[in-house]
Amino acid sequence: MKTLSHLYHPVTGTPFQQDETYREVAPCAALAPCIRCFWGSEGPQRDRPGPAGIVIPDTCMDIIFRVDHVRQRVSADFCALDESSFITPPSDGLTGGFSATFAIRFYAWTACLFAGDDLRGSANRQYPAEQFFGRIVRALAPVLPEARTLEDAIRLAEPVLVALLDARSADPVILNAVHRMLQTSGCARVGDIAAALALSPRQLERRFDAAMGLSPKALSSLIRYQLLWQDMLYSPRFSVLDAVDRFGYADQAHLLNDFRRRHLMSPREALAFARR
Repeated sequence: MKTLSHLYHPVTGTPFQQDETYREVAPCAALAPCIRCFWGSEGPQRDRPGPAGIVIPDTCMDIIFRVDHVRQRVSADFCALDESSFITPPSDGLTGGFSATFAIRFYAWTACLFAGDDLRGSANRQYPAEQFFGRIVRALAPVLPEARTLEDAIRLAEPVLVALLDARSADPVILNAVHRMLQTSGCARVGDIAAALALSPRQLERRFDAAMGLSPKALSSLIRYQLLWQDMLYSPRFSVLDAVDRFGYADQAHLLNDFRRRHLMSPREALAFARR
């Protein structure tokens, strides 16, 4: 797991956002192989107008706590893996709320290490977090209203997560398969990956479905999209033609159509939205 977290750093559709409503914080060393980041608001915030946002397939899963400081209520949702983007509506700021958000973002292959049940068939859906992560919710929901800052919430969460983590339960088949996907930028054939692991493609699919609710082919395709998105964001000499070859697309139209299908925008529109 440690190797995978060093190789791969999935990002959101607005990776440069760092403000009082949203900030990412790296986890402690013990949790870094399993948790991409903690994220949330700086603390309780008055509801205010805000622009529309976008949630893209970042190959991560999130437990999102929302602390209503007016009603003294805590809700928790689990967002499983998504295969396509969706636009979040703008806020009109008229609810009069006073709340905080705190979230735990897991890699696709590590959320299962903390879940009370397998994640079979969970992709592309949102659930009450209690359904899969009851121990985390029961430990954190009563104490999160005490947190006045994002760092306070993290200090409450990290000991709970460290105590629940059993790295020995990680499936080496899943880890080795994902490593192969990352090495090949999501271009490796599932049949070749399964053969290298002495499994049939169907056996590999069952392992992936239980661990993350998604097939190996679907995850590999999402990794390819994520790495392409990161190239667009961070490479000063990004070239669509070069990316066609690197990521195994048939031609430029294939790449652009696949990106728009995932991201709901053209590369030019996506970059402008990310940097607004």
